[in-house]
Amino acid sequence: MATKVTITGAAGNAGQAVGRLVAEAGFEVRMADMVAPAPDLASLGEFVRCDTRTPTDVRRAVAGADAVVHLAAWHSAHRPPVSDATIFAVNVDGTFNLLEACRDEGIGSLVFASSMAYGWSGVYAVTKVLGEELCRAYHEMTDASVAMLRYHEFIPAPYLEFGPRLLRNGVDRADVAAATLAALRATLDRSAGLFCTIVHTDHGMPPEVVADFRRLGPGWCEEHVPGARGLIEKYALALPERVEQHDLTEAARVLSWRPSVGFLDFLRDLKERDARGEDVSALRVPGELPRAG
Repeated sequence: MATKVTITGAAGNAGQAVGRLVAEAGFEVRMADMVAPAPDLASLGEFVRCDTRTPTDVRRAVAGADAVVHLAAWHSAHRPPVSDATIFAVNVDGTFNLLEACRDEGIGSLVFASSMAYGWSGVYAVTKVLGEELCRAYHEMTDASVAMLRYHEFIPAPYLEFGPRLLRNGVDRADVAAATLAALRATLDRSAGLFCTIVHTDHGMPPEVVADFRRLGPGWCEEHVPGARGLIEKYALALPERVEQHDLTEAARVLSWRPSVGFLDFLRDLKERDARGEDVSALRVPGELPRAG
């Protein structure tokens, strides 16, 4: 019998990508959200309507599940915006309700969507601090295997903004989904007891390029993608002075996950589109690099 995984927030931007990948990996997927998934996702598995602020909803959503991927959350970048009170209620009360339901159900495998916004800079950031603390308490009380993933930004964006964002605080949605699947597997086989990691891009750049990207970056990109310097100039790509880069070795060790999409991949994609004469000025992406072709 296939392992049953409940994914909360399954109709959201992350949930769609995660749901597809988890289903492709052979898991039985239960999609829990306030709205039904898009038609192309309906075949992935069962849908359960779930408002995490409602305890009966979350109990129904996790009943009989072997693992839970908790993605349901509001954040301050949502359009149209939602109130701080709603963000707090969904992100904190909703997480508490979910964990209580998981404890009643005896669920020992949990993946929690945290954020690199984690901290004290605003209500959303604070909800991620509290969410992680609730997950830590759940681990302490139940000995469940819990992985907390601090995702970088992958919200939909114009294509020409998405690429440079990878150099700052951006990550490709496909890498978000891959990290989540890796975390799910690690919690199921208990190779992760209580684990927290950043989910970000790794460009494989030398330290001096990372530290002085605006000056050294175009030349480094040209070495790897011939014509890159011209593309950067032609499309007026906004390059940062310094690349945001994190040590992801623990994620590789514990989860066997490494990011696969970086700025060079964006440049290769842009080069193909440019060669075809494609107008990319109005192209938007859902948080991951669209494959050219």
